[in-house]
Amino acid sequence: MAQALLAAAVAACLPLAACESPGGKVSVLTGTTPLSGSTYAWAPAQTESGDPRVDNDIMRERIRTAIDTNLAAKGYRQVDAAQAKLLVSYHVGLKSGTDYSATSMGGGPGMACGVRGCIGGYGWGMYGAPMDVDVRAINYTEGAVMLDLVDTASGKLAWRAISQKRVDEKDATQDGLNAIVADMVKTLPPGAPPAG
Repeated sequence: MAQALLAAAVAACLPLAACESPGGKVSVLTGTTPLSGSTYAWAPAQTESGDPRVDNDIMRERIRTAIDTNLAAKGYRQVDAAQAKLLVSYHVGLKSGTDYSATSMGGGPGMACGVRGCIGGYGWGMYGAPMDVDVRAINYTEGAVMLDLVDTASGKLAWRAISQKRVDEKDATQDGLNAIVADMVKTLPPGAPPAG
């Protein structure tokens, strides 16, 4: 009976894990200024985080490529800054963290363990032998990407998406970054179709 319940619980969790978004937790903030068009240019200065894991030429190029690719897929067109109706910028932050996992092993050989503790086995008494506990530290990196679209006419933020998730090496690849940005721009209103 217990095995059937465990199997049912695992089966119920599998679809949730399989459906996790590549962008992790994505939140979108829409400003009071409506998106005024489908042309954009990169903002003149990008803020550096000081973290060499993301502040390098390779990562900057991958992030910009992911943003350009996904904006183009939504109908946005990159133009000269003087003609752009939107300015695009991004910010990336990484933070290291540690989780702990504890696994305990039951009483020793000859022990009978139940609701009231363990009985028997080498004279340890009612509560049984001391339990072996294996504690492991699990290091991880939490990442956040913020994508901003600013209306050039008003200078106000028109749209912002933030993605937060635990990241690993595959998230730093071009495919990984493309998937993250694609999740971020899902709710971005489509740009105007190309003229022609």
